[in-house]
Amino acid sequence: MDPLTHAFASLALARGFFPRRPWWFVLGVLFAGTIADADLLSVLFGPGPYLSSRHTFTHAIAGTVVVILVASGIALILRPKSSPSGKPIRDAENAPGKTGPRKDAGILTVLIAVTLAAALHVLMDLSTSAGVALLWPWRETRFAWDWLPGVDLWILVFLLAGILLPELFGLVASEIGTKDQAPRGRTGAIAALALALIYIGARATLHGNAVAQMDAHTYRGESPRRLAAFADPFSLMNWHGVVETAGQICTVIVPALESARFDPESGVCVHKPEDSPLLQAAEHTVAMKKFLQAARFPKASVGVTEDGTEVVVRDLQDAAENEPRFAVVVRILLDGDRQVTSQRTVWAAKVLLK
Repeated sequence: MDPLTHAFASLALARGFFPRRPWWFVLGVLFAGTIADADLLSVLFGPGPYLSSRHTFTHAIAGTVVVILVASGIALILRPKSSPSGKPIRDAENAPGKTGPRKDAGILTVLIAVTLAAALHVLMDLSTSAGVALLWPWRETRFAWDWLPGVDLWILVFLLAGILLPELFGLVASEIGTKDQAPRGRTGAIAALALALIYIGARATLHGNAVAQMDAHTYRGESPRRLAAFADPFSLMNWHGVVETAGQICTVIVPALESARFDPESGVCVHKPEDSPLLQAAEHTVAMKKFLQAARFPKASVGVTEDGTEVVVRDLQDAAENEPRFAVVVRILLDGDRQVTSQRTVWAAKVLLK
């Protein structure tokens, strides 16, 4: 999920369940709900670091604990200290004109709030197809529910409306002199989170229908061994499927409703290369092992070069989702004696794929 959606979800969480809290409390919640996406900065260092870092240490269970502790520490450090007279310093958000008194927050309340924000971040990313290495660094296996696209405009609209509309209505009410004792924005924030939850539940149900549709068919006469359905960013009813059989990998568009006609023969299928000493040599490289830990549907292409053989492996999930921007591939060069001379992780856009 994109950082902007995480930020608005954290803000809605703070407003909905911890109303009238001071600015330093809200800042701690926002930090806990967004800082995990700092691993996106790894894209600046190239495809190799990006592949190894994306959704690993900052999204793992161990990393989430660190995020919770750091966010709690930052919030408590920013918490205003008592004045020499013993009276607490007036918080900026407790100024005249604000509805109701601001509530102070103890350490336990801060810890609960940042824990919820950090956990919400991981759960939202688990709902996408990017995959989260929850057990890093002990295991680099990635888990993904495949319910949501990487950027979901509907969830963003729900959160924006739940946060901004109460502010607009509050301004109108203040102009006409109406006083409301309820915390401003609390109802809107809770409604936005509830709508987002219902929407995600509907997406999960439709995803299950799409997977069942795919599993009930054969592809070029072969039964599926593995399959997955990935969300479309605009359509809830059409899903991007990838099916692996004994000899091929197919990408298809599959409807989520059983009443819609699904033609498995309309997919684009590519044959998997037969196992060979060249592929075995490539699979034992460090670059290939790291790639296979993250790839869902790896597809190898073998070509002849002037000095030997080139093996390029890509993830057909990227092709199914039509996401070329940050797609990576592994490029292995071998000489005539099947010895590895080069192993690199590169951006897919820079490699001619077959």
